[in-house]
Amino acid sequence: MKLRERDGMAPIDKMCLAAGISRQELAARSGVPYITLDQWARRVRMPRDVYQLRKVARALGCHIEDLLEDDPEPGKE
Repeated sequence: MKLRERDGMAPIDKMCLAAGISRQELAARSGVPYITLDQWARRVRMPRDVYQLRKVARALGCHIEDLLEDDPEPGKE
């Protein structure tokens, strides 16, 4: 499935779009399971494993910080 930019897009999808690859291709390149990447992108699960984040960042040619969501605004937790 080809990604298209939209409002509220997760950082991982933005980076995939910039790299011109799908989540499935990212899974193959990084070795991180597709289901994990999909859950991160749908915000069902948050990235907690720095080693998986590092693999994804390397595959995308970016920094780990580029894959993380901004902190929620104070008082909106």
